[in-house]
Amino acid sequence: MQDALLVLETSCALSSAAVWNGKELLCRVDWRAERNHSSAIFEAVRQALDSLEGRLLKEIAVGSGPGAYGGIRVALAVADGLSLVHGSRVAAFSSWNGLGIHDDEAFVMSDARRGGWTWGRLEHGFLMAPPEVLPAEQARARVAECLKNGIPVYSTETAETLSAREMAGIVPAVPDAETLGTAWLALAPDRREEFLKEPAEPLYVRAPHITCAKRPAWAVKA
Repeated sequence: MQDALLVLETSCALSSAAVWNGKELLCRVDWRAERNHSSAIFEAVRQALDSLEGRLLKEIAVGSGPGAYGGIRVALAVADGLSLVHGSRVAAFSSWNGLGIHDDEAFVMSDARRGGWTWGRLEHGFLMAPPEVLPAEQARARVAECLKNGIPVYSTETAETLSAREMAGIVPAVPDAETLGTAWLALAPDRREEFLKEPAEPLYVRAPHITCAKRPAWAVKA
């Protein structure tokens, strides 16, 4: 009996979990989390774990985004808890590797809020470098340039969101745990080991925003 892999993908409203036994998919659970990642994920994970049937949960791969930080952090917290119980190793793996894109070269973008768009380059479906954040006008110019050159552009945003933001010619795509698991298993063992040795954390496209307190924590208000 081979060791099992659990994959959690919660970077978008449509979230999923999948369990693999070697190359065999044992279970996939999908749910629409919206803003309720913390309550919806537990039942899905329970169903996924039931499919283990005594197998050792050796690894957990969590989609690290870009995407909904709340959902990603909840999934990482769940993975950390499971690792303590099962002795599993945890890796953060970009959610954009789970989009099922097979073009030789493609670009992916998502709304980074505050007028910016997250932009990343994929080769054969894999994110090649950390994404960058572009102003909206620059993002539109890049999209136009890519489409002119025959390079497809995908987005994890809905068609309605893209239309409202005046982003034309972009193909919506949503990551899922099954596709992300396929990408993870396609990696060479030494490449997977590199991910497993890294801290499992969200893929931040901006530096965390920290607000300084007006007075020290120990100060007494007069």
